[in-house]
Amino acid sequence: MSEATTTLVKTTRRRLDLPSTTAGAQKEGPSMRVAQYDRYGPPDVITLVHEPDPGDPGPDEVSVRVIAAGLNPADSKMRRGHTPIVDLPARIGREFSGIAIAVGENVTHVEVGQEVLGTGQGVMADIIVSPADLVMAKPDGITFDHAAVLPVAAQTAWAAVESQRVQPGDVVAVSAAAGGVGVVMCQLLRDLGAVVIGTASPRNHVFVEGMGAIPVDYHGDLVATLEEFTPKGLHHVFDNSGHEMIEAALQLGVPRQNINSISGDGPKFGVPTVGRVGLNRDIINALGAKIADGSLIIPIRTQPFDELKKAYIDLEEVGVLGKVVVRMDNTPEEDMPDLPPA
Repeated sequence: MSEATTTLVKTTRRRLDLPSTTAGAQKEGPSMRVAQYDRYGPPDVITLVHEPDPGDPGPDEVSVRVIAAGLNPADSKMRRGHTPIVDLPARIGREFSGIAIAVGENVTHVEVGQEVLGTGQGVMADIIVSPADLVMAKPDGITFDHAAVLPVAAQTAWAAVESQRVQPGDVVAVSAAAGGVGVVMCQLLRDLGAVVIGTASPRNHVFVEGMGAIPVDYHGDLVATLEEFTPKGLHHVFDNSGHEMIEAALQLGVPRQNINSISGDGPKFGVPTVGRVGLNRDIINALGAKIADGSLIIPIRTQPFDELKKAYIDLEEVGVLGKVVVRMDNTPEEDMPDLPPA
């Protein structure tokens, strides 16, 4: 299933008693904020523009008032022109959570007023309309912030890990172990009984160790570092960061079919590139259950939607443990705890 582009729509606000999420909007006429850019470049090219509310969802669509939206490195690559979009201006964002405010006549799995999550392209806006197959009910027991990080990074981690058929006792390396995909991968692999080696910045080593992985610094000679910590060899490698991990794995004799890459460099080396496709409700519900019972921890930094530029600067230039989420109402929920429970 290919991921459809998400478009902006009008909400029938009279159906739900919801607080306004258009802080700072124009005073004349109904409007909403939309994150977009009209040229390629760094976060400075991002603007929040005010768009009039358009029409209702079609028969196979769902209209959502967005509560939270997750940031992803793929957003940055696209905005910087690494994967150019034909038409500019372009909207931003691939994963969201919120409240369904209108549903098309053919939609049966989502109801008006239901808390939902979803994926698409260009979802960082106060109100969106999405193809119904890319929206689902939010799993019970998790916050909107949690829900907003499941469709892309967490689902990608699950699909990649599942594809490699890792067995108990296997020695596995994960690059960018403290990133949005990596933190989920490490915990899923730990639960499978694997011995997990995770590359990360030294400042994140305590967290990586708390997930049950062995932290290693990605600086310096990666081959020598991995060799030191895996004297009996590596069974599987998950590349979340770039060609360095793939090259190191090949030098250490890891079969190509046992290297999965989501960094974009996989095709150059002929290794698998399994990631998420669309929205798999079973996977999302399984991930939600793990968060709800405390067996999966995803650190989340929440920032106001009005500070979206800063949020992307933090993601791209400063480095963030786990995920970054922007809240449309500019009042973030509390962050997740820094470490998994003992």
